[in-house]
Amino acid sequence: MLIAYLEDDPDQAANVTGWFEEFGFEYEHFSQAQALLKRLKDRNFDAAVLDWELPDMPGTEALRQIREKYHQDLPVLFCSMRDSEEDVVTALELGADDYMRKPLLKTELKARLTSLLRRIKGPEAGDGRVLEHGPYRFEMQNRQAFCDGNPVDMTDKDFELATCLFDNIGRIMSRSFLLDAVWGVSTDLNTRTVDVHISRVRKALGITPASGFRIKTIYQHGYRLERIDQG
Repeated sequence: MLIAYLEDDPDQAANVTGWFEEFGFEYEHFSQAQALLKRLKDRNFDAAVLDWELPDMPGTEALRQIREKYHQDLPVLFCSMRDSEEDVVTALELGADDYMRKPLLKTELKARLTSLLRRIKGPEAGDGRVLEHGPYRFEMQNRQAFCDGNPVDMTDKDFELATCLFDNIGRIMSRSFLLDAVWGVSTDLNTRTVDVHISRVRKALGITPASGFRIKTIYQHGYRLERIDQG
């Protein structure tokens, strides 16, 4: 697995790249965002770890350009000392798959990256299951969603969250459960990750009462996908 690592602090970079080697990950380290963006033109990475504060541009701008110009589906872990809800939501809405607060912890970083890298492998071999409910169809083998027969453009994480919801229609699922099921982390260090992705799934699939389904927010707990009787 090849990681693109964007970090301008030499001590932090030395520490984390040492962990990458222990994890058995290959990596390329970049201290400036422009160098990373240039490299993305001719090399495919399996995942990216981005810092926020950089000398040439904010990490958020680098993330925006990655999503708009280079790799829409590149798994991205955003790391920063910023920990306000607004900052976390900003990174997630720009397309980060996960957000980790500094100082980074070795075991947590490994867990987060392992979860992201699972996206590359896709579904388990032989998983040809097709999930169909109302106007929605989810083909697990090629990770493609459809609404009324039309393909829906979704990131892998949004696809996994959507299929988790449709696999559990009528069940209340806590944010911590969804973090574990979709992101592979059991801590509740940032449940806003779930909230932002729920909003994206609802918008991408057009989940409204008119579709026959709704995603209900369960106060201080989580979410439940409900089927609406339109008879």
